[in-house]
Amino acid sequence: MQWKDIQQLQAQIISAECDSSPEEVDYDANRLDYLNKYIQSMIDQGMIKSGSYCLWRHGKIFADVAIGNLAYPWMGNTVFRPDTLFEIQSVGKVITAIAILKLMEDGICYLGQPVKEWISEFDVEDFRDITIMHLLTHTSGICALDGCFPEDERFWWKNMDENDSERTWISAVVKTGLHAKPGEKWIYSIVAYFILGEIIKRATGMEAEEYMKENIFIPCEMYDTHWRKYATIDQIKRYNIANETDIAMVEKCKVHGDMAMAAPTYQCWRGIPDTAGGEMSTCREMVHLGEMLLRDGYYKGKRVIGKKALSLLWTDLLNANVLDVTHGRNKKLRYGAGVPIYSSKLDMEQLLSEGTIFHEGAGTSVFLVDREEDFAAMFQTSFCKEFDWDYRAVKGTASIIWSGVK
Repeated sequence: MQWKDIQQLQAQIISAECDSSPEEVDYDANRLDYLNKYIQSMIDQGMIKSGSYCLWRHGKIFADVAIGNLAYPWMGNTVFRPDTLFEIQSVGKVITAIAILKLMEDGICYLGQPVKEWISEFDVEDFRDITIMHLLTHTSGICALDGCFPEDERFWWKNMDENDSERTWISAVVKTGLHAKPGEKWIYSIVAYFILGEIIKRATGMEAEEYMKENIFIPCEMYDTHWRKYATIDQIKRYNIANETDIAMVEKCKVHGDMAMAAPTYQCWRGIPDTAGGEMSTCREMVHLGEMLLRDGYYKGKRVIGKKALSLLWTDLLNANVLDVTHGRNKKLRYGAGVPIYSSKLDMEQLLSEGTIFHEGAGTSVFLVDREEDFAAMFQTSFCKEFDWDYRAVKGTASIIWSGVK
């Protein structure tokens, strides 16, 4: 669809109540009108099922909008609404990183600490050189996300006893080996964040998910944000059933009732911390998290974490010679303690402020925090086909959102 065609569209939007108008926070409302039409154009072309976003600036939410339909009719609902709960996928890694930084400021662990000091199975060969920082920055060399290296896939779970996953999963990861030596290359890894979750568990004496709920979600008034295994029936009724895994759960619901939807995310087995992403949330609640980050670790006057710990999110922790080698890219990037850091010289796909931190979730959700403009955003563009990705729905949407900042 051409630009002139987008201009003629009328977007079918649902808006939630906000704290202010765009003009009150120096944002161009005309850009929201174009954003709505842009999202509608992608829906009309069959690229995405829905789009939603929430925007915060200078202490106020000024837009909370949903457009389009649920990916799958569910519980009598067909329309995507601002309070529809969707899986944030790998955006959850940001929350895991914050939990680690909180433990660091409490003197429990530190970035340069060898993982073997928490997990004895790592006291072998190259694994003994892996630090917490390596895990946070995807430079540990541990098993890459499926598809990153077609010529060197590491199906670590094949070394695990699925009937005894809690006891055997860590040794299975170690047995699978590394793609590269620690600190040598940037290799995106879900497993690294499972290991971080295990460290949180051992360091706190709590399930990692419970620690994050009590110390991050509740203080930030993210009362609806949760993992499926902790879902209530009210929350389940507001789910976006988005992929084949969800639909398989729907079939179980027909036999076992709606609470069958309360299960771990697809990549987890029993006993493995669900800390690589997978939380269910809304754009609005994720913006609460953004507000906390932009207020030096305070949300509505409540302390969540200190600004010194949070500064590591915006600090490039990679050595100059470390490259992203996934999918054959060999590309330089800036990476903080759990998040990419935007640089216009390195990332020419989107238009953001220099130094904005962000994280994508399987290409369908994006969380962004901009200290320069005191601006936070969360949006989701639910692709019609699972594992699809398109520049327009992800990078293009972010560029339009940032274009309204005055």
